[in-house]
Amino acid sequence: MSKWSYLHCNSLAPNKYITLNDVIKRNAEKFPHTEAFIYRNEHGDRQSITFGDLYEQGRCVAQYLVKSGVQRQDKIGLFGPNTLARIVAECGILLAGAVVLHLNIDVQNGSDCKDVLEKAKCKVVFADLGVSDAFLPLIRSLIATDETNHKRQKLIFLRKPDSANVTDTLLNDIQTSGNYDLILPDVCPEDDAVIFTTSGSTGKPKMVVHSHFAFTAAVGPIFDMAVKRKTSFNNRPFGYSGGSLAIATALGCTRVFTDSALGTIRNEMKIIWKIIAEEHVDIALLMPFSLYDLITIKDNIVDDGYRLDTITTTGQVIDTFCARAIGRFCKSLRIGYGSTETIGVSALSTSDDNLATGNVGKPHPGVEIRVVDEDGCVVPIGEEGTVQVRSTFLMKRYFHDAEKTRDAFTKEIPGWFKMEDIGLISASGDLIVRGRVKENISRGGRKILPGVIDDVVKQMEGISRVATVAVPDVRLYEEVCVCYVTEEGAELLTSDVQLYCEDKFTNSEAGDGMGSMPKYFVMFDNFPVLYTGKVDKQTLKRQASDRLGLSSY
Repeated sequence: MSKWSYLHCNSLAPNKYITLNDVIKRNAEKFPHTEAFIYRNEHGDRQSITFGDLYEQGRCVAQYLVKSGVQRQDKIGLFGPNTLARIVAECGILLAGAVVLHLNIDVQNGSDCKDVLEKAKCKVVFADLGVSDAFLPLIRSLIATDETNHKRQKLIFLRKPDSANVTDTLLNDIQTSGNYDLILPDVCPEDDAVIFTTSGSTGKPKMVVHSHFAFTAAVGPIFDMAVKRKTSFNNRPFGYSGGSLAIATALGCTRVFTDSALGTIRNEMKIIWKIIAEEHVDIALLMPFSLYDLITIKDNIVDDGYRLDTITTTGQVIDTFCARAIGRFCKSLRIGYGSTETIGVSALSTSDDNLATGNVGKPHPGVEIRVVDEDGCVVPIGEEGTVQVRSTFLMKRYFHDAEKTRDAFTKEIPGWFKMEDIGLISASGDLIVRGRVKENISRGGRKILPGVIDDVVKQMEGISRVATVAVPDVRLYEEVCVCYVTEEGAELLTSDVQLYCEDKFTNSEAGDGMGSMPKYFVMFDNFPVLYTGKVDKQTLKRQASDRLGLSSY
């Protein structure tokens, strides 16, 4: 082994130069009557769709889009919770040769989503209006109109609205209207397939573009072939890379899912475990906070001997507590490491409860990892630095943002993607992740940008200065704390600021049931500052944690 902090794992087999559309059709031909996706809710209701029906219904949607004028590589917006209808819509968009643009709304006025829609110039938007059409006013406000007040974007509802005056197209109306004479466009592996949105450094969402090939090339190396044909559980939002249908499609395994908000409350993990057991799931993705809850309430769950083959967890630094699931809920624990831009980087699989904090194992086949210093020079084994990666399934680019794309990679050809995490490579060849370079907050694996919170709160009358920081949380790893200074003479209680934020940010309505709503609010007379005059965020974090009586990390 070299003395330098570099890791690489050769690909196990040649990449298959195919598209997600090829895989969707192949799955339908090989497993037409096998359930592809199974939806369960907290009341015990069960719905499913087979690989064969998914292809047929998706093909009808694709033909409708093509007849409506959608062309290859057009961007199609998709918004709503985890449902079978959303799966059919995404399948149809891909089969039409178009690009799935996942829309996520964190700010209640939808300003973050509006920026994405304007940049993408979507021709069509699929939307779920939610319970009692709660999202109808917001969706209406986001759809662009021309000078004659006609919509420039076609709106298709994923489920029937409750409002009697809504006359837009329904997904159900186009799922059985296939025309076998209409030929769908050819799609190339290098074509754009999916765009995920994630927080940007300026508060504007970044739009991460992945090709068809990124998913078909990544899935084989990342997941052992034994995963295929097994049943998996994953209730992450479909609009997040961790919950992406593209990965499930490329795998070709049966996926059980629930509404993503189910499980954000500790006692709900008992319901989720019941669903997992009833569906005889083999492999489950559980976020660290869900795994924490499951372990915490284990005495309230009857031990009938059922064990998952593997629990996968990811999204934050994992410590030894999570290893307590081994033997009680699973045979082995898999800790994954990656990002929206990289899909997957490395993983550690273990059946041993002696787990080193932050160990994310060895690179996936086809992935290179290195650790560098501030000058970009590779450091010796065992020394800390920033993590960089290369692979064939990195993102293609940030949509319509060449500058951010350039900044994300080093200048070498091919460039290394900057993970912006602090880590080291151990003598045994494992990657150990210590934390982040940036100040973004990791709440239950969800990345929240402090600047986005600051930009909203500082508009409140009476606020002089705002600095949002992460404070420790035993369950979610980090929580969001708004620190603020009032203007002279202003009397603002923490409850006033909290009410203001509740009016501005989504929380339980968000895709993952968490949203960006801050939990804590602390008033300061002044902020600690560095010699440069900037806010000393590290000291502020410690002071806020002390005032709230929260233990350190």
